[in-house]
Amino acid sequence: MAKAWKTIPVNRGKDEAKIDAEDFERVSAHTWRTITSSSGRRIVVTTISTPKGYRQLTLGAFLMKPPKGKLVYPRRFQNGFDYRKENLIVCSMSDRQKILPKSRKTGTSRYKGVSYYPKNSCWRAGIRVEGKAIHLGFFDSEEEAALAYNKAARKHFGEMAYQNTVVKAQPRRKADKT
Repeated sequence: MAKAWKTIPVNRGKDEAKIDAEDFERVSAHTWRTITSSSGRRIVVTTISTPKGYRQLTLGAFLMKPPKGKLVYPRRFQNGFDYRKENLIVCSMSDRQKILPKSRKTGTSRYKGVSYYPKNSCWRAGIRVEGKAIHLGFFDSEEEAALAYNKAARKHFGEMAYQNTVVKAQPRRKADKT
């Protein structure tokens, strides 16, 4: 059965964030706003007073109280702000790289771990494991390369590994002969 949840106002009511109902009272004691991270994603934060002065705190860290050296990230980046505990993960920065989607920067492929290899007019798949690059092969289609990345990510990083959502390529139509 799904846990009960509520929404809290963010940016003076212009936005809202979804949280577990059990956290509503504690979260509502603060005013929440958004900032834009270096990746371009919006994050919900508040400012709290500590013995050392004021400090900015993300809603995820407020809810999960991660140990030193660990951070809190949403499992899925969706429209809106989903800060229910089932959508949050506490992990190190290196663990985070395993679960992140492809960077928003432009590249030759829309999939993580895939790039176009013009020398052979094909797609190349690769993955980084413990700082080492692993070549997964060359493929005729971008989708095949993305599926190879998915398989390797599950093998090396387990169930939490980021998986490309592969959209099958539209078959090319041969030109009509007239």
